Amino acid sequence: MKAIDFACRFLTRVQKDDLSPAARLVLIAVAAGLEDKCDIAHETALSPSVCTTQLRHLEQLGEVRIISPLSERYVIAPAGKARVRRLFDFHLAPHG
Repeated sequence: MKAIDFACRFLTRVQKDDLSPAARLVLIAVAAGLEDKCDIAHETALSPSVCTTQLRHLEQLGEVRIISPLSERYVIAPAGKARVRRLFDFHLAPHG
């Protein structure tokens, strides 16, 4: 699979996901290993308040879990891992 094929398939999956664009962006950032709310806001270019709102929403959905309320650090939860896995679950059709 060429990089452009991969990117197109991934972006198509992302567009079809039922989370809001901001929530998807935050979830993917957490899945990529960002834990700190400020780092997530900075890397996603979301305002800190929007980032906080999305993290709380994702936590309510069971997609992420807070590991340190004092320092506002998050990790991906099993439901979030499953969602991200579905975003990457595409295969090329077998070639004949």
